[in-house]
Amino acid sequence: MKIEIRTGRIEELQEIMEMIARCVAAMQAGGSDQWDEHYPNRDVIGEDLQRGTLFVAQGDGRILGIIVLDENQAEQYRTIDWKQAEGAPLMMHRIAVDPEAQGQGIARKLIAFSEEYAVREGYSSIRLDTYAKNTAALKLYRGLGYDQRGEVNFPGRTANSPVFEKVLS
Repeated sequence: MKIEIRTGRIEELQEIMEMIARCVAAMQAGGSDQWDEHYPNRDVIGEDLQRGTLFVAQGDGRILGIIVLDENQAEQYRTIDWKQAEGAPLMMHRIAVDPEAQGQGIARKLIAFSEEYAVREGYSSIRLDTYAKNTAALKLYRGLGYDQRGEVNFPGRTANSPVFEKVLS
């Protein structure tokens, strides 16, 4: 299957929210409370789409995954000892792959797209956080050369959020 990654469109909000609902159900079934009915919600995703920071992976005529790329760092990131202090870091948020399409390398393609985008746009590094209970994401980021720089706590979460960084050459 050919995967195209492109900027998401506001008229795709409903399809994206339906995919996120499937992701939330799969996460919760797997024991992770990282996402729920409150986050990520229509307002958050709608804002991502309006700002042009949400990218979709499309294949077989439907959205198979999403990723948000912007410069918004959580306040908790200030406590982290980052390797790359010079230049602007790009943040990776809200990466999700439809449970019906998982295991096909879509997350890897979204991350590779993010790295190419970051280099092209002049960013010095990529930063992200995930959830301590999200073992698949932890394994994926470590396997792709992301360096765990510490952990942060977000209100309402039952586990810490490991933060990762990849310095771009």
